[in-house]
Amino acid sequence: MNTIEFHKTTTNELLAIKDRVRNLINHWGEDGRYKEAVLKSVISKFLPEKYRIATGFVVKQTGERGTHQPSKQIDLIIYDIGYPVLFKENDFVILTADAVVGIIEVKANVVNQNLKEVCEKCNEIGKFIFDARFDKDKRFFNGIFSYESNIANEQLICNKIKEAQDLISTDEEYHKFVVNHISLNKDYF
Repeated sequence: MNTIEFHKTTTNELLAIKDRVRNLINHWGEDGRYKEAVLKSVISKFLPEKYRIATGFVVKQTGERGTHQPSKQIDLIIYDIGYPVLFKENDFVILTADAVVGIIEVKANVVNQNLKEVCEKCNEIGKFIFDARFDKDKRFFNGIFSYESNIANEQLICNKIKEAQDLISTDEEYHKFVVNHISLNKDYF
């Protein structure tokens, strides 16, 4: 059994189908949604039955009873089905923070959209979810997935991630919610 070769076939599957929509139409929004759908489909094949993957929002209670504040839109949310779902329509959900197991920001090419800014957005959403949780010890997956990237320098990647973390590191528990996984094309994880 060769698990490395097994994972390479999954990567090859993603690479083979990532540009299908782009090759037929020139609409970046739909191309992005398609890429999210492809990654969601691949991840869902490996998730344990107690988890689901969707797109949507997380809400947290405000100081006023009965009112909630929504997060920014989250490309992919992995959530525990043991928690209530506030709203669900097809693959769109609105959840409470305690249901969230992981979040993933999906990009066609993260370099074109500024890796540092993408990390900052993911850290901000991660903090939003962390602050809304009842169980502050429960860590979660906060990831960025980029189908393409022309960053050839690993130190540059690390510097961009660190710059984004430095903006939020005044929170002593930042390590529980900042970006903790990045996949840049087939070469970097």
